[in-house]
Amino acid sequence: MSSYYFNIVLLLKRLLLVVLLFFVSRLFFYIYNIGIFADVEVAELFKIFILGLRFDLSVICYFNLLFIITHVIPIGKAFSNRAVQIVLKIYFVTVNGVLILVNLIDSIYFHFIQKRSTADIFKFIFVSDDVPTLLPGFAKDYWFVIAIWIVLIILTWMIYPKLRMNKSGINNISQKFRLKPFIYKLVTTILILVLSMIGARGGLQLKPLAIIDASKQVNASQMPLVLNSVFTIMTTYGHDVLTEKTYYSYDECNEIYPVTHNFNNQKGNFNNKNIVVLLLESFSKEYVGFLNDYNGYTPFLDSLANHSMVMENAFANGLRSIDAIPAIVIGIPALMDDPFITSIYNRNNTNSLPVLLKEKGYQTAFFHGGTNGTMNFDGFASYAGFDDYYGRFEYDNDGDYDGYWGIYDEPFLQYFAQKLNSFKEPFFAFEFTLSSHYPYSIPDNHKGEFPEGAMKIHKVVRYSDYALKQFFNTAKKMSWYNNTLFIIVADHPAQSVIPTNNDDVEESGDDLDNYLMSYYKNTSGRYAIPMMLFSPGDSLFKNSCSQTVQQTDLMPTILDYLNYDKPVVAFGSSILSDHSAGFAVQFVNGLYQITSGEYSLVFDGDKSISLFNNTEDPKQNNNLLNSEGAIAESMEKTIKAFLQQYLNRMINNELMVKSDS
Repeated sequence: MSSYYFNIVLLLKRLLLVVLLFFVSRLFFYIYNIGIFADVEVAELFKIFILGLRFDLSVICYFNLLFIITHVIPIGKAFSNRAVQIVLKIYFVTVNGVLILVNLIDSIYFHFIQKRSTADIFKFIFVSDDVPTLLPGFAKDYWFVIAIWIVLIILTWMIYPKLRMNKSGINNISQKFRLKPFIYKLVTTILILVLSMIGARGGLQLKPLAIIDASKQVNASQMPLVLNSVFTIMTTYGHDVLTEKTYYSYDECNEIYPVTHNFNNQKGNFNNKNIVVLLLESFSKEYVGFLNDYNGYTPFLDSLANHSMVMENAFANGLRSIDAIPAIVIGIPALMDDPFITSIYNRNNTNSLPVLLKEKGYQTAFFHGGTNGTMNFDGFASYAGFDDYYGRFEYDNDGDYDGYWGIYDEPFLQYFAQKLNSFKEPFFAFEFTLSSHYPYSIPDNHKGEFPEGAMKIHKVVRYSDYALKQFFNTAKKMSWYNNTLFIIVADHPAQSVIPTNNDDVEESGDDLDNYLMSYYKNTSGRYAIPMMLFSPGDSLFKNSCSQTVQQTDLMPTILDYLNYDKPVVAFGSSILSDHSAGFAVQFVNGLYQITSGEYSLVFDGDKSISLFNNTEDPKQNNNLLNSEGAIAESMEKTIKAFLQQYLNRMINNELMVKSDS
């Protein structure tokens, strides 16, 4: 074999080593998150790993292109130079080591947010000072990730295929130019480079490989297993510009799903009731006993539910805190990779509850015990028109600082109650808790007080629930309490595990346990959250409600309840209205999902790809797209109208009713 073709074989061996590394990182991803993918059978898992190879090769070819070029261009004796080989080895280990590290780290992050990271992760890293603060804790708790990575790097360095030299050290390099061999080498070089480019773009299809292509072989819940995190970050970088859609005419779209709401409904004069939103960090519906058939971890919320309007089928619009706040405050869901707060559209003119209510004489304030600047919440509060922002610095007592995020929930909620007592009524206050979050820290004065659950987060959920109880015990002694509508809702769900065979579970039967274990892990159930409306003495908020609702429904619900008399734009509908839309939408792995009642439909922007009955088929094994055509058509019509309005209004800065309307 000539030295040139030996180099080609050497290249293939080296690239095969990278493929093996990606396989190991995907295997780690699966094992660490096995609870989420517990329903995936062995044969199906094998298929998923094979399908994932295409996405791995795309990343490998893209980031190793220079490495490939060096091997395939016939540079003769220079390639055999020891210094060149050392540089190539360092390049190989460094570049591919970073790629594997990203995949390993994101395996842990996925456990919290249940989605592969996209390019917006860079904004999360740089938008606040949280990452440097949290990094030591992460490194301590997840040391094994770094240990695995170091072992992989050492093994890669050791087994990296070496160039074999003959005794003369030039590996049989011919010194005489020959035309025919040169042509063969040139053709081989061009062929390998072309194949590398095809590999980088993911195949010969018209458009380069994209996240959405994973949905063509597996259902949406399995897409994270097929993808790798480097690919999802790489392919979403710089893709924060939305594209307009025209499924229907303007009038048709408004008829199917109107986003302009008129609240001048002859109910009477404006209702000057105080509004308090309590946004709970990382509270899954799964954790609330009242919403399930086991005790759960929220005894106070369970007791309050008996005196509230409880939304039994409430869903988050996203899986990040930074998505929930705009959904509730300005009625905008998260239907793009970038959070609205950090996107290029964050300076669009919008309706916001603080501005609309200030026009009615409300004092408004945003409370979050986190360090000021966290996730740019203080910046968003200013943009949304809140009069004041109260954070860790305003609290001004680091004796209650958790050392990571900010002030523990119990003392900060007491501070919140006292501040409200100083406000002039009516007021609108938005409080976002923080203790039910990694690293699951409990104040020293409560150590050992809250039992561990099946997961670490269960303990801090108990603590935050206790903190809410203390808040309400304080608030109900204050004069403004009986004139207040409290809205309690989670920002997003967290990790899922049904606590079978322990004291948190009532005797509910294996069938129910199996159903819940599957439901809270499917693409619809993993967005399920608690939501309840409580107003002391108001009989309107006393009964449970089974209709499907979403976070964006809260803004129009509040305005409807207050008898607001001007038109506003919001991507939700009033829960109190007989014309409530009764659905929830999310952006799932690059796809659009709509859930309504028992059914959830996944839409790729052009066509529907799946329809599931989540009651009868919680594992989402049976795609009903063909057998339930009428339901699929109706839900697709709704999501198209919703999406068209969202995209076109976002792009054209039409998120408010024009003044001449």
